[in-house]
Amino acid sequence: MIGSVFIFGKFVTDSDTVPPRVSETEISQSALLVKTAPPTFAHRHIDRSDILMRELSSSPVVMMLAPAGYGKTSVISAALPALETEHRVVFYQCDQFDESPHWLVAACAQVLGFTSLTGLSRPDVSDTEIVARLLEQIRLLEEPVALILDNVESLTYEESRSILTLMLRYRPANLRLVFSGRQLPFAHGALRLLDDIRWISTPVLSFNFGEFKALLEHQQLPLPAGEVAALLRKMQGWPAGLALWLMAWRGAGMPDRWGGELGLYELSDYLRGEVVSHLSEPQRNLLCLCAVLGTFNDDLIGAVSPEILLAGDLQALLHAGLYLREVPGRPEWYRVEPMVAQCLSRLQPQEWRRGVHLRAFEWFRERDDAIAALYHAGQSEQGAIDSEWIVQQSDTILASLDTQGLTVWFDQLNEDQLYSSPALMQVACWTDLLTNRLDKAQNMIERLATLPDLDEAGHIALKGYLAGARGALTRAERHCRQALEILTPERFSVRFLMASMLASVSVAHRDLDGSRIWNRFALDVARKSRQSALEGMAHLDHARIEFNRGHASRCLTVLTQGREVLEASPHGSNSLAYARLLILKATVGWITGYSDEPTDSAIAHALMLCEERSDPAAAYGYAIRALNLMGQGQYALALNVLDDGERRLQEQQVDFVAYAWLHTVRSNIWISQKKFRRAHDCLEALLVDADSAGVARCEYSALLPGFSTLTLSRLHLMAGRAELCLEITDRWLRHTPEGFMSVFIRMIRAGALMGQQQPAEAMRQLEVVKKTFRAEGVNQQLQSWLPGLVAFLDIPQASLAPATEQASALSERERDVLNLMAQGLSNQAVADQLYISLHTVKTHARKINVKLGTRSRTQAIHKAKELMLI
Repeated sequence: MIGSVFIFGKFVTDSDTVPPRVSETEISQSALLVKTAPPTFAHRHIDRSDILMRELSSSPVVMMLAPAGYGKTSVISAALPALETEHRVVFYQCDQFDESPHWLVAACAQVLGFTSLTGLSRPDVSDTEIVARLLEQIRLLEEPVALILDNVESLTYEESRSILTLMLRYRPANLRLVFSGRQLPFAHGALRLLDDIRWISTPVLSFNFGEFKALLEHQQLPLPAGEVAALLRKMQGWPAGLALWLMAWRGAGMPDRWGGELGLYELSDYLRGEVVSHLSEPQRNLLCLCAVLGTFNDDLIGAVSPEILLAGDLQALLHAGLYLREVPGRPEWYRVEPMVAQCLSRLQPQEWRRGVHLRAFEWFRERDDAIAALYHAGQSEQGAIDSEWIVQQSDTILASLDTQGLTVWFDQLNEDQLYSSPALMQVACWTDLLTNRLDKAQNMIERLATLPDLDEAGHIALKGYLAGARGALTRAERHCRQALEILTPERFSVRFLMASMLASVSVAHRDLDGSRIWNRFALDVARKSRQSALEGMAHLDHARIEFNRGHASRCLTVLTQGREVLEASPHGSNSLAYARLLILKATVGWITGYSDEPTDSAIAHALMLCEERSDPAAAYGYAIRALNLMGQGQYALALNVLDDGERRLQEQQVDFVAYAWLHTVRSNIWISQKKFRRAHDCLEALLVDADSAGVARCEYSALLPGFSTLTLSRLHLMAGRAELCLEITDRWLRHTPEGFMSVFIRMIRAGALMGQQQPAEAMRQLEVVKKTFRAEGVNQQLQSWLPGLVAFLDIPQASLAPATEQASALSERERDVLNLMAQGLSNQAVADQLYISLHTVKTHARKINVKLGTRSRTQAIHKAKELMLI
């Protein structure tokens, strides 16, 4: 105790001169004031007191344990006012000076006024007896007391476990206990089995989407709406990480776009000061090694750096909860949170990191884990890392659908290395095909055709997949069938891709039964080869078939099955299939409303994964995000999302056919804004040399013809051209009466029939729509599409004006006047041509302005062109 007093004395001294003599009592009182001072709730924080209060309402003891930066003290400070209304509250800040429970007991005695506990710091009074007397005094107080111990990891003295256990075991009924810190200073043991303890950990303390949005609003930070969920995912909800990134963003001038390096310096500096500096050198080196490896176990660490493993204590790091997580489905494997790993790994020299990755590559290669080996090969930045091994493992690597790892690795190769092996060239070509870099793929296919020892089966397969990706469905079907006839069973990954493409071609031909046959064949290939990524992709294809049938609930079930398969695999979440599963799940969730998280959050997660994998399926994500914003009336933001998405896909050299979706969505936004001319021009550029049903589409965009038909028919309906709308919808429904797109097209047809005074037929069409919507639970806010029809579908918020009101309000004579004005004729010339008086022309012009909401001839002509009235 004397040592502690001496240290406190030095701590409060600001000069090197000898301070006035201060009594031990005065030092103790000053120290207690500091240690019991409750934390102040910062105005920039949001109130998250419910996290603690909710648990205290159901249990008298709460353990709130999480690494640095999860806002534990902020939660406590927010909860203190509520606690103080019903309890005598003692807040106690633990630190390195707590060498026994004496300071804690003294603090309680001081705050609660227990004079009988003074003078107990005698050698003949044990620590256990001191705590026991404290508990007895609290019991006799007969009023509620809340004791909050913050930074409990500092209680490292020998008796801390027995003291805290004593407090839990003999806690009086009027005492609430809160233990907060990075971890308990001892193993939890039987504490986890006690029913009256509630545990608050990282998942609860991580920000969710609503809390992060509330924080941004509270701090008045205009972060682009589309980036909110993406940033939350990137930081895994880590409060300190989010706050530091926002600080860096503000410092950079709050740009609309930013690179991946933004905030890394601030995050690295925080981790260095709050985490790394508190570790011993061996533990510090071990944590940085884990960060560089990303995913690891004891054996891997021992093989890569046995001296670090020997000096450090991995179990101690795991117990401390330093951003380390168990890998689901892989016992005794762990991973570091990606953002934290990126920051911590920067604390080591680049050459050291490369050496770690090189040794990890060798370790995984010896164990035939081609996917993990490929990742570390790419990170070692040595492209010539045994290309023969890559060739030998080509089918396994391709079956992983790990386009991110393959892209990184191939980008490091020079042309001599790449063109030294035809097998290596094929793997590179498949990588370009899967990421829709079709021009590069075509160049590689043409180069392969000039080689003397041509792999005919592999070459035909590449041509078939390229044709499907470009939307040349007939050629794709011919080549894929031909390739399947000559590919050997050992080429399981290519055989799977052929069957998957044939399933997609059948969907595009609206042959869903045929598509399901090919899908079952692909699933059989995937299961026989025991490749989880291929099996996940087969489930994705099956889900798309069900979605095209209009079976939303079945589609979601199949998507869940595919996600479970991938998440149970060590590398499944790195595959192309995983990102696409999430994209389709978010899409179906948006349409039906059946989603376990907000649309923005679900799309952001899926988009982040697609962008990491250079997957053109990101176009789906941008489209749904924009449609969601359109439904909320945020048209400018929706158009910005589309522009940003198109720019990113172009930067990745993705072929246009992969993101044609974005043009149809852009047209729908302009239709909603009644800018019909712009919508028409946008669709016209997409439908060059094809009608809406025959628009080119890549292998996963089978819905694009239906969506184009839907958009074009909606355009004609909203612009008051019901006859054209009926013609287009009739042609589509004759060939494709079933499926989700057909349901929406049927709804638009009903609107056109109502405009043509055919209510009986319109109601018959709507009955079909209602039946499907009710069976599949569709409850999307359709008023943003066709407000006049929503009432008939029993959907809320339906009492909106018909979309065609402005167009139908103009009389035929007013349209004639408007057309002649648009041709540049003066009022007198219009009167002469129509054989009416000048006064009548002016009257018509005034009525046109009123009906279109304009103030001049020029504005009326511009508005009429937007509405396609002229």
